[in-house]
Amino acid sequence: MSNSISPVAVIGAGFSGTFTAIHLALRLPERQVILFEESGEAGPGLAYRRDDPHAVMNIPARRMSAYQDDPDHFYHYARRTLGDSVSPEDFLPRRVYGDYIKHCLDEALQQCPNLKVDYRGVVDVQTNTASSVAVLTLKDNSALMCSRVVLANGNQGSAFSGSIWAQHTLPARKASTFDQVKPGQTVLVIGTGLTMIDAVLELERQGNAKQIHAISRNGLVPQPHRNASLVQPPELDELPDSDLQRSVRLFRQAAARHAKDGGDWRDLFAALRPATPSLWEMSPHDRGRFLRHISPFWEVHRHQCAPATHVVFQGLVDSGKLDIRRGTIVSVENKDGRLRLGLAPRNRAAITRWLDADHIIDATGPARDITTVRHPLITNLLRRGFLVPDEHRLGAQIQADYRALQRNGYPLEWLYVTGPMLRARYFEATAIPELRLHTAALAARLAADLEPKVRLAAAV
Repeated sequence: MSNSISPVAVIGAGFSGTFTAIHLALRLPERQVILFEESGEAGPGLAYRRDDPHAVMNIPARRMSAYQDDPDHFYHYARRTLGDSVSPEDFLPRRVYGDYIKHCLDEALQQCPNLKVDYRGVVDVQTNTASSVAVLTLKDNSALMCSRVVLANGNQGSAFSGSIWAQHTLPARKASTFDQVKPGQTVLVIGTGLTMIDAVLELERQGNAKQIHAISRNGLVPQPHRNASLVQPPELDELPDSDLQRSVRLFRQAAARHAKDGGDWRDLFAALRPATPSLWEMSPHDRGRFLRHISPFWEVHRHQCAPATHVVFQGLVDSGKLDIRRGTIVSVENKDGRLRLGLAPRNRAAITRWLDADHIIDATGPARDITTVRHPLITNLLRRGFLVPDEHRLGAQIQADYRALQRNGYPLEWLYVTGPMLRARYFEATAIPELRLHTAALAARLAADLEPKVRLAAAV
């Protein structure tokens, strides 16, 4: 099969893969686009494939459109499906957004005969470094030649899954986890981010947990959303700055001025959002300093939770049913079904504290280090040198045109990357407002690359 007629494969049908495939199919009507998803359900991905009807999104409906040029697309869908009472500022259930992604995919499948969903798993890719095509190996041992491959696997596993103590934990993202908690039991939750809040609220709804402990290295928790203040935020023209220390100082000064004028710090984070990729273009040394010292504070302010969710969460803290602790896990023991976790405080002079629990729930964020991902495709791409982690283990090394950089430092013509693995280059690559831009931009660049070949094949 020649490169001119072979299909484009998009691997992973969460948000990033689904909308990359949709944009590609619309731009390349003469080329088959195959969206691979081995879970059996295309669209929702890990983030929105939830059975829990109570879990809500952490971004209001007005900002969740999948299309940058149609900002009210999701809001209008929500009103059609949920009723006219839906407000642009509502934080809607995650499952509604999963249904929205599936709805967009169904519309594209009807509109684009060249778009196909394949539920077979992709386990390997074989080619040579000089080739512009790749041969996919599927889980059923069949093979498929593709002109281009888009890797959109999304988040794979949790940050704690590689720990030697992970065997003692239950995953927060599985509904069956909470069914194991019996009345009067104590639960320990690892992680204090947004996933922890979802887990704690589910424990509270079920009503069985008597006491809940949540732990992380810094003990920081997400802040609640608020509507933008009426005070115009200051200009941030001096940002980005190539020096991290100076950038932090300038941002703090701007936030202080804004607060003095009656504004809110959230306005500054919203204003800074478009410039985040430029801010990330700092030296490797400063990137390391940011990740060690600033990133934990950035995360809890940048990734906020729904106001109503935070009210319930804070109520549990105030009542004493939930306590937040900080420290490093140094031991987990199982004694006759009862778990004991050793937590070393950040103050090295202090003694290790011991927490007893009936269950430990892993609510850490997604694993960023792709070398720890237990998926045969990622493992084989790394082994063959087609995929290379960045030095800070945030994702994969790519060019500005989304092509993967291989082990020899040169970009591959046939392999593109999107989704959370873009963190290595852009840092912010997990929320819909950023991902929708990346999916559209990647499709435009890939289509521009393939369109001349399509026209040449038609002329021949």
